[in-house]
Amino acid sequence: MSAAIDTSAQDEDAQAQQEKNTTREGILVCRGQIWEDLDTRQGKRHVVIESVADGEAQLRDHYGTKYSSLSVSRMHRHSTGFRLVAPGELKYGAPTVSSDENTQP
Repeated sequence: MSAAIDTSAQDEDAQAQQEKNTTREGILVCRGQIWEDLDTRQGKRHVVIESVADGEAQLRDHYGTKYSSLSVSRMHRHSTGFRLVAPGELKYGAPTVSSDENTQP
């Protein structure tokens, strides 16, 4: 009987954590996601989620030079919020040329 109570308490804890780590739009914030800062003063800054717990995300900038924390409640589409970036949107670094393409005109 106590094992059933323990598992139900753990399930409730996990559900509460998931609710805290979910944005207003219903996106679950997870480690490894890339988010764009929508504040125009930041110049399209991208951050990578390092960890999330209790509605607080630990993150680093894309270049890995600055670390900070951010409340999940700020991660929503608003002029001072954040938006989740799709992997196809990222265009960092120099363009690569495959071995079968000719680089000369």
